[in-house]
Amino acid sequence: MDQINPGIVTTPSSKEIRSAIPIWRIAVVALAVLAGPMQRIALAEEPLTRIGEVRLMSREQTGLALPVRMRGVVTWWNGRDNLTVQDDSGGIWIEFAEARNRGVWRGDNSILDKALEGMEVEIEGRIDPGGYAPMILPASLRILGTKPLPPAAPMVPSSFFSGADDCQRVEVSGVVQRFYPQGDWVILVLDANPGRFTAQVSRAVAVDPAALVDAEVRLRGVAATRFNTRGEATGSRMFSNLAGDLVVTKPPPQPDAVPSVTLDRLLPFRAVSLGPHRVRVEGTVTYSLPGKFLYMQDGINAVRVETTSPLALKPGDRIEVAGFVFMYRFIGSLRDATVRKTGAAGLPESVEISPGEILALNRAAVESSQVATHDYDGHLIRCRARLLAVESGLSGKVIRTLTLEQTGATKQDNLIFRARLHDGNANSLDALLPGSELEVTGLVELEFAATEIDNEGPRTAPVNFGLILRGESDVRVLQTPSWWTAQHFFAVAAVAMLALGAALLWNLQLKRQVWRKSTLLAREISARRDAVMEFRTTMRERNRLAANLHDTLPQSMSGIGLQLDACEFSLRKLGIESLPPLEVARRMVEYAISELRGAVWEMRSLSLRGRSFTAALQAVVDQAVNGHTTRVTIHTEGPLERIPDVLSGNLLLIVQEAFRNALQHGKPTTIDLTVSTEAPGAPIYLDLHDDGSGFTPGSQQGPEQGHYGIVGMRERAERLGGSLRLESSPGHGTRIIVVVCQIAGGNDMEDDRPLADPPMGDSGRAS
Repeated sequence: MDQINPGIVTTPSSKEIRSAIPIWRIAVVALAVLAGPMQRIALAEEPLTRIGEVRLMSREQTGLALPVRMRGVVTWWNGRDNLTVQDDSGGIWIEFAEARNRGVWRGDNSILDKALEGMEVEIEGRIDPGGYAPMILPASLRILGTKPLPPAAPMVPSSFFSGADDCQRVEVSGVVQRFYPQGDWVILVLDANPGRFTAQVSRAVAVDPAALVDAEVRLRGVAATRFNTRGEATGSRMFSNLAGDLVVTKPPPQPDAVPSVTLDRLLPFRAVSLGPHRVRVEGTVTYSLPGKFLYMQDGINAVRVETTSPLALKPGDRIEVAGFVFMYRFIGSLRDATVRKTGAAGLPESVEISPGEILALNRAAVESSQVATHDYDGHLIRCRARLLAVESGLSGKVIRTLTLEQTGATKQDNLIFRARLHDGNANSLDALLPGSELEVTGLVELEFAATEIDNEGPRTAPVNFGLILRGESDVRVLQTPSWWTAQHFFAVAAVAMLALGAALLWNLQLKRQVWRKSTLLAREISARRDAVMEFRTTMRERNRLAANLHDTLPQSMSGIGLQLDACEFSLRKLGIESLPPLEVARRMVEYAISELRGAVWEMRSLSLRGRSFTAALQAVVDQAVNGHTTRVTIHTEGPLERIPDVLSGNLLLIVQEAFRNALQHGKPTTIDLTVSTEAPGAPIYLDLHDDGSGFTPGSQQGPEQGHYGIVGMRERAERLGGSLRLESSPGHGTRIIVVVCQIAGGNDMEDDRPLADPPMGDSGRAS
């Protein structure tokens, strides 16, 4: 139910009394009446007691929430939510539901069940501006007894339809044109001739509402007002609960007595008006949307009929319609109609005519002040147009809307209009391409508005054109749009520009990548060359040192050994047994010679001349573990035969140093060594793991303490463009992982001078 709020009303009186009072006296009385509430507003000493005083307040004044204590008679009761009260100065809306929400109401809700129409009540509360007119938020209600209802004042259209009679008891005469149930109420739609309004009456008042349609009635009740969000009156209503408030003054005419008119005579000049009663017309259905509306045609005349009838009709059916005449789009139409099928006739043929021609015909008739010979409104036509867009409908009233353009001789003559589909399948419409040339068939809908034609003032002329489509078949594609449109051209151009920009950006990025890779490669080659030069220099120096050591120290140590043997021989000749210190010295010399041979071997054992990398690796490992009980396992995977000598030499040095560190510091029982590569030229992986004592990485001694083992291994790997990773923990052994990259042509960087193995004598001394 719409929200209803009170408004400003005139004091109930007859037309004669009001017309007999001079205007200046009315003004004096109004000022005197207004002086009372203004004085009370200023003093705010006592509650207001007169409804008329509240109705004369401005909205700003009613917003002050002034207290009231007033008596009146209940004129309309709506349960525990709201009611209306009237005294001899006016009527007002009492809002209990809102008072409860705001915490104003302090009374017992059960008393509201007794505050029926005709009860005199006393209400205390405060004023609220309401949505449209002042209302009372009650704090308490007291029933004083019964009292006759105020007399219902005859309806004055200027007051009733402007909302001035809000909350007043009025009496209205009119014709019932429609009804529909709403819970415990029946909503009647009446035409007061002129003026259409609705009345909410209890079912006890309207016992058989169907028998009231097209009847003349007299209705007494409380006037109410519909309003918008600005608080402006948009329509009028009435509320009536009491039996006897609705009186049928003239029953509806029998169906045969309903006046019959032709479609072109709905709202013409008549010396005697037909009034707001039904009229009866006949015609052929051209379009039907059951339960909503239909179009019918008879000759060159067509009208729109609004009806809730569920009767299924198809184009070509002959029908008889009884309905109430009203203006729809400034064109005479019928509403609240009953429909009866009388037979079948041929469907009128569609007329080929353009929207521009139809608008021109109607505008010419307006300019000449003549009736148009043929306005085409409601008629079935077909025309050619270009599709601009297909849109989904709104609120379920329209399922698809085609925006079309009729092309004229010049761009200014182009006409854009819309064709709407209310019912049916729209799949084929969704597949239409903008720019398609179409032939569209549909019912014309002209929209009129007041326009300035000449100096005589505004006239009603057609300002817009539309079509109602009956189904998908009303749209036929004459020509699909060329793919090469301006839109597609710009799209292709945009894509080409994006592709060109992407290519340029890619080229720039590629150049930067090439420059960066070239720089990195140059650095790597330089580092490799430096590593090769360092390796060659190291190997030569090691060979030189090994040769010097082999030619000097071993001979000297052997000479010392010979001298010790001579001393022992001399002592024996003198009969003296060999002395223990002499024996110790001999063993020390033998140990020194053995250690010296091992050092010379380690310095000269890294060449691959005549051997594969795996064989050299095995030789280095065998030499490293000589004299130790550690078990060694060697795994080789992949093509390792043609490794560049600079890589193999450095890898052998790393393996040699790793074994020396493991055996010297970790004391492992097993060492696992894996050397692998996936393909020729691919990176080489070296993985050495022992089960020795291990240590915490970072806690080992380094160059500051004279230990260069780990640092040297890492530097060798990095100079080869690789890396070394060390993993260890106390009690869990040590793992060294080395990854180096191969480089083509590395073999021709090796020192060309072959290295020979050191000669070994039977006694273990150098030869």
